[in-house]
Formats: sequence, structure tokens, C-alpha cells
Amino acid sequence: MEDAEKLFLNMLLLVSASAYWYVTGHFLPAVLGYFVLVLYFYDETFAMLDLVLSILALLMIIYFFVVDYYIDSKPDDFAQYGFSVIYMLVIFFKSRSIFNAD
Repeated sequence: MEDAEKLFLNMLLLVSASAYWYVTGHFLPAVLGYFVLVLYFYDETFAMLDLVLSILALLMIIYFFVVDYYIDSKPDDFAQYGFSVIYMLVIFFKSRSIFNAD
């Protein structure tokens, strides 16, 4: 993968994790996203750990999505759900780029 694509995905991950934390108030998935970013910047040999952390972040986002929608009964907070979906897509594309790396 090109360096420009890596940089774009890393910056997108940083921005979307920060926006997710700001809009939803859930910090654990955002912190896991930051760890994915830092570990991949540090050394690319942590690719498997990055994939595991990405899976955990995705599962936590889905969990908080369900909890907020059904238990806290906030079905009209569309910004929160929109940022959750955007953050999940960014983590998915980052994980796919790590998995497809040579």
C-alpha cells in the first residue's frame, strides 16, 4: 500500500476516534483506536495485535450502540449513531489495509 494511503487512513482514524469520543462520550473504543494508531506507527510487526485491538474496538462500538439505543432509550440522537457508523467503517478499512499489507 502506498504511503499516502497509510497516512490518510491514520489521520482519518485519529479524527474519527476523537469525534466519536466527543460526540458519544464513550472513551474506551476511542482509546483502542488510538492504540491501533500508535502501535502501527511504532512498528508494523504489531499487525496481529492491531487487528485484535480493531476487533475489540468494533465490538465495543456495537455494544455501546445497542446499549444507547435500547437501554438508555436515545433513539433520536442521530449524530451519535452517525459517528458510531463512521468510526466503525474507518476501523474496518484500517484493519483491511493492515490485513492486505505485504
